[in-house]
Amino acid sequence: MTVDIKVQDGVQIVRLQGEMTGDNSDFIESITNLLTGPDTRILIDLHEVPFINSTGLNDLVRVTAQSNVQEGRVVLANLSPFVDGVLRTTQLHRFFEVYPTTDEALAKLR
Repeated sequence: MTVDIKVQDGVQIVRLQGEMTGDNSDFIESITNLLTGPDTRILIDLHEVPFINSTGLNDLVRVTAQSNVQEGRVVLANLSPFVDGVLRTTQLHRFFEVYPTTDEALAKLR
């Protein structure tokens, strides 16, 4: 999996590409480094993540929970159909703040 980070309007946009399985340490490290304190805003774009398993779900829960503890905000956007289906099947779409597009997510984070 590759991780690409850019900043737009004060929001850290993390674009992931590839499957979220097994070792996602680059993703975890990237998000952890971005969580610098209260009011940190991170948008995770999952459009190019065709597959996610329980390890990948755990990593998303972990970084979101860590952000919540630090009074930051992590949102998911632009989910691939498979990832969207997994979040709905597991009912995790209720835990995450999810938006259909990155533009909608950015508008909510501003």
